[in-house]
Amino acid sequence: MGEKDTRQVLDIIGFDLADWRARVLKSILVTQGNQDAPVTFDEIYLSLQNEKSGKQIAQPLVYRSLSSLEKDGYIEVDRSHYKHVYWTGIDIIRAALEKAKSTSLAGLKERAKQAKSDMEYISDASISSLATKLVETMTGTSSQQHVRFAQGYDDIYSMSMNTVYGRSEKGDVVRICLDWISSESSKAAERIMDILRLLMRGVEIRALGHTMWMPTDEGGARLSAFYGSIREEGLPLTLKIHPRTERTYQFISRNHDGIVLIVSETPPTATWIPRGANPHLVDEAIGSFDKDFTAGVDGYQGANGGSVSKS
Repeated sequence: MGEKDTRQVLDIIGFDLADWRARVLKSILVTQGNQDAPVTFDEIYLSLQNEKSGKQIAQPLVYRSLSSLEKDGYIEVDRSHYKHVYWTGIDIIRAALEKAKSTSLAGLKERAKQAKSDMEYISDASISSLATKLVETMTGTSSQQHVRFAQGYDDIYSMSMNTVYGRSEKGDVVRICLDWISSESSKAAERIMDILRLLMRGVEIRALGHTMWMPTDEGGARLSAFYGSIREEGLPLTLKIHPRTERTYQFISRNHDGIVLIVSETPPTATWIPRGANPHLVDEAIGSFDKDFTAGVDGYQGANGGSVSKS
């Protein structure tokens, strides 16, 4: 092990060669080696002064260093005499370093575990939702109280993250109407992962379509495979199909807080309607969804040519 590696390892386990503990330990080793006997405080202090060309050194600093070295096992002290004597050796230092190594490894493993947990926690966080929450905290007002508009899949998705997905927690119910969504979106894979994160948090997702979808294109095949794997994992996602000819509400919602209502599909345009702004519309849309969802058939079986059963 080279000098650089030695310094780095010692630094990691908490022994800094540049601090006073190292200077005091060196003085004990040198003085003890010269006289082949334990050393007193006065002898240690004189050695340190000589190293500093006779400059005055604060005695409390030396006492604190000796106390710390004894506590960590780098030196031993005999207090049976009027003047305490100090000594150390390779075996004593080896045992102290082994203890410091074990303690440091345990601490590093715990910090690594915490760092992994923190990374997983923040990776699931929606920055859009975080920004919204921060502004709400600072201003004391909720952005959900205001009607907002968005155009294009990306903007609608961003608004949905702020008002629905990013606010959903374990036990919440997210409703998603599928008829307006394009599986060809460039961010389809990213959005599938966001849905998966919600499911892993314990959010129940109910998806409803009004036309039988077939996994004939790449996006549809990806959605079909995703839903199949979710079913196998037992996560709380249910896809239903309830064919109907007349138009109905297309929206995304969390519980009954409000809806991201799709008002146009070409180009895709949506508005966020909080419950406080129009409770009748919110309840009517969710009520219509729940009625069709209850009457719907399993979307996965239908899309893959299996038997379609009523739920």
